[in-house]
Amino acid sequence: MSFINNYVVLYLQHSYFYMDLPNSHFRDYPIEFKEINPKDFPLFEVNNKEIIHPNEEGYINDSMQSKIQLEEKNSVVLNAFVGCGKSYAIIQTIKEYYNNTNYLIIVASPYVSLVEQYVNDIHKDANIPKEDIYNYTDLGRDFNIPYLNKRVQVLTANTLLGNPGEDGFKNSEVKRNYLNALIRYCEDNGTKAIFIYDEIHDAIQNFQEEFIFNLWKWKDVIHKNFIISATFNEASKIVIEYLAELTDKKIQILESERVKIPQKQSKLYLHFSSEHNFTNETFEIVKVVEDLLNRNKEIDILCYSKTLAKSILQDKKGIGKKLKDRFGQLNNCTSELVSNQRTQNEAPKNRYKNDKCNIGTNFKTGVSIRKENHGFIIVLPPRATRLWFRNKYGIFSGGINDIIQALARQREKGEIHIILPRPDRFDSTSLENSEMTQEQINVFMEAYNKVHYFNQQEEPVKYFPLNMQSFLMSAFYHNELENNVASEIELIGGLNRTDLTRLDFPSYNLFTLNRSEEYIANTFKFFGEDIAAYVAYCAFTNQFMNCELAEVNYKTELFFKENEIQKGLHKMFNKYIGEDYYQSLIYHSNFKMIYSDFRKVLFENFNLRYQKANSNNWTVINPYNNPNFEVQLVRFIALKFFANAFNHSVSNFDRFRDLDYSRSNYFLDCITVASTINLTEVNYSEETKKKIRIFYILKHFREKLIENIREYDSNNLSFRYLKNKPTGVFNENDTLLFNELMSLIRYDELLENNVYEFKRTYSINTLYTRLIEDNFEFTSDRLPSGSRLHIKKIISVKPLPNPASVINLLEPAEYINIDLDENWMIQNYGSLENYEANQKTILEAIEEYTKSQ
Repeated sequence: MSFINNYVVLYLQHSYFYMDLPNSHFRDYPIEFKEINPKDFPLFEVNNKEIIHPNEEGYINDSMQSKIQLEEKNSVVLNAFVGCGKSYAIIQTIKEYYNNTNYLIIVASPYVSLVEQYVNDIHKDANIPKEDIYNYTDLGRDFNIPYLNKRVQVLTANTLLGNPGEDGFKNSEVKRNYLNALIRYCEDNGTKAIFIYDEIHDAIQNFQEEFIFNLWKWKDVIHKNFIISATFNEASKIVIEYLAELTDKKIQILESERVKIPQKQSKLYLHFSSEHNFTNETFEIVKVVEDLLNRNKEIDILCYSKTLAKSILQDKKGIGKKLKDRFGQLNNCTSELVSNQRTQNEAPKNRYKNDKCNIGTNFKTGVSIRKENHGFIIVLPPRATRLWFRNKYGIFSGGINDIIQALARQREKGEIHIILPRPDRFDSTSLENSEMTQEQINVFMEAYNKVHYFNQQEEPVKYFPLNMQSFLMSAFYHNELENNVASEIELIGGLNRTDLTRLDFPSYNLFTLNRSEEYIANTFKFFGEDIAAYVAYCAFTNQFMNCELAEVNYKTELFFKENEIQKGLHKMFNKYIGEDYYQSLIYHSNFKMIYSDFRKVLFENFNLRYQKANSNNWTVINPYNNPNFEVQLVRFIALKFFANAFNHSVSNFDRFRDLDYSRSNYFLDCITVASTINLTEVNYSEETKKKIRIFYILKHFREKLIENIREYDSNNLSFRYLKNKPTGVFNENDTLLFNELMSLIRYDELLENNVYEFKRTYSINTLYTRLIEDNFEFTSDRLPSGSRLHIKKIISVKPLPNPASVINLLEPAEYINIDLDENWMIQNYGSLENYEANQKTILEAIEEYTKSQ
């Protein structure tokens, strides 16, 4: 029975932010991806696009090799989905060229961090001796390693193109000499060069006009380019043109069919957070990490920013500490560059390691995570990173392709958990331009509306087909950029400017190369300005190749207005919880259990906001930061728990009004409860005993003041009173009790957090005043007959309430009435058979819930 009761609490904690999954309605929905087509290159010789068909395991090598003509001089564009083995396939092509001694193979990696991985993979998968593979990072470090005799050269794209980086002026002499020596070697020996540009989407920044000239040094020896990516974009088309010009303008396009392999797909979990900024203490991040730790998962965390990664790595008491306790030293995967430079010519550090718990920013692409029982956490940029002109999205600033690449890092079936902000609302009419049926649009919108951001004033997200990007960019360039200065372009074009500095308006192609991705990602919400919207769209419609949506975790926004909190709590209760389940919980729990559980439901599963009267602003309600809300919350639970038996009961009309539950009410209730507890006979925690001790002491002082009430009886005038000041009331022992009282305040959440003003009781004189306020009905006056003595006329002593109907936040939360009887079963379920059937349903629900975790 205890287990069943635990289920009831579990229901309250977890059942309001998991939705029915919409992707079940999109099983055969077509996958959108950026296509590369012959019509994109009207000035080049391009045959019809050839389709590669993955094998039953989802790999493309066999189909791809049959379509590559090794001897033909051209540029091969390989557009293949993530996880299809395209890197392995191209390494097999490298092997074919290696077996023919007339070729030098140059592999251009987008990042120095991937160079060693390429060296190892080529050695392993192509059976090429490491002695015949040169790792360019040895340049300037080990002069004893020759490179001209090595048939495979692995370097970075920026080295190949001579890009010195943001803060440099030219490539280093060592790198220049290295490249020039390779070119001379090819020219002198009649060797042809094969270039492999893997993950070209991450190398585009190197293909600036000034750097392309360095590629033309290879014009007489180049034989073939392989240009590879799963996430091509508009800018990559310009890169393809630059490279294909070196292979006699010949292009071959290979495109892999997008085929999902269900047995290889990871489970995708979306955790929507309404927090404005993400830190190591963000609820969703903490919850996911703790859940994965509890289930003994291997964990890696990819963070959108170095700041967030550092906060987790340096955390000494939260999830950072818990991760260290489990995995030992955490692997810091953030850039070690200082001012964009490496301070010493030493081997790069901070690389992803498959035998470590990795936390950082530099394994969004290129890395293969091969861990069993793995939980991959990806933290996207929160709403705080949105700016007016350019978002600060960190490693996801490139837009939607960054997401696709990040998801593809997990190569073994596991779990992927994305922490993301709530997206802006979606324009459902824009989905009419998609492949969705009306039924699918309805399903999508129903799910999306549960997770979108509460601000309805934001411009909605609009759907655009991926292959519409070129049209959007062209319209912007021609209508808003070029047309704005069209007269001036024409005027300057007609001038004789011989020997003057070149003044040409940048062409559309150069705009596409240099600015298109930035423009797209920061202008169109669907393409990256609202990156969470794109993730939600893809997850809901089954667009991701290597993972499938398994769960959506979100918090509902709840809004409370001043003087209408009770009304809001009742509405929330009826809509999200319901009387049946809650009455079952009430039957088995004491007041503290009900209160604690409901508080937890509110603050963990919902985002609460508060609006003061005559204000248009909504502020966040966090635990104990809004005394008014906390008081009404206590009162709401009391009305639910006691119904009409509540000591402070009101009419049905007043149940929905924000009536006060004052400090006096709270103290008198707690004194009443404390009076029924013998601390020597209960097995409570020390913290609970100390909290009860507060009200033992307050009871002592209450009785002390009652004992010190004086009688005034003169000239037919009679009344009771207390002096305004406690002269002669307290003794030395009372002073000690006062000091003890104030030291114990921290054990009462309402007092410690200033829900009730008492913490700043700095002296026993102040305590005296507050004791009068809380324990007596009184008026302020002076003694008659000209006396200057100020007094409090006691109208009455506030009575202690009936202990059976008071708010009891002193005793620990616990279950009661554990043993069920047949009458209760029949009363609640109609029959014993119904009760047993219900228990079976509950157990099945628990089993399914456990599986989903």
